[in-house]
Amino acid sequence: MSAKGPQGLEELRAGVDQVDRELQRLVARRRELSNRIQALRLDHGGGRYDATREEQVVASYVAALGPEGAELAAAVLRLCRGPAGPAANSG
Repeated sequence: MSAKGPQGLEELRAGVDQVDRELQRLVARRRELSNRIQALRLDHGGGRYDATREEQVVASYVAALGPEGAELAAAVLRLCRGPAGPAANSG
């Protein structure tokens, strides 16, 4: 083992870094789409977010990733709602 760790560790970390960059790109794209949806909903007299839809999103993360997926879904939803959050216009 070298001072840098087991052989292959750096390659694996590079792979993780690549996945992280892709996740970041995908979340940014999701936020863009979510903002467009929010704008359409608000333009048509709707609320800023849809609680039923958000429950579906959380359920899909839990189904795919297990119970901890709920925390990830909640974080993604917060990022994609924008700075005002659901309380701004939830009705």
